[in-house]
Amino acid sequence: MTEDTSHLPKSMVEKTGENRQRWHSTFSFILAAVGSAVGLGNVWRFPYLVSKNGGAPFLIPYLLCLIFIGMPILLLELGLGQMFQGGDIEAFGRMNARLRGIGLASVFGSFI
Repeated sequence: MTEDTSHLPKSMVEKTGENRQRWHSTFSFILAAVGSAVGLGNVWRFPYLVSKNGGAPFLIPYLLCLIFIGMPILLLELGLGQMFQGGDIEAFGRMNARLRGIGLASVFGSFI
């Protein structure tokens, strides 16, 4: 079974014959993405520490940064991964070989 790639530019279509695993449903993908993005430390510890230390005003800039910086970057990575069918390093590298460093930095940043 081949995938229709007629909507993609020819430079992006590579016929490698490699079968990649795919998610069985959108719901399972969303649960996995949320699970990897939001750990239990963020869900339980962060609100506790904020309320304990009187830092409720910190929540406003935190939520603004989450909405206006975090969500667009998340959507960018998800869109690139879907378009290029690969990880960060491979997706940025397919756009331009010099951009592999951005993909490498995002992978490295997740471990910090």
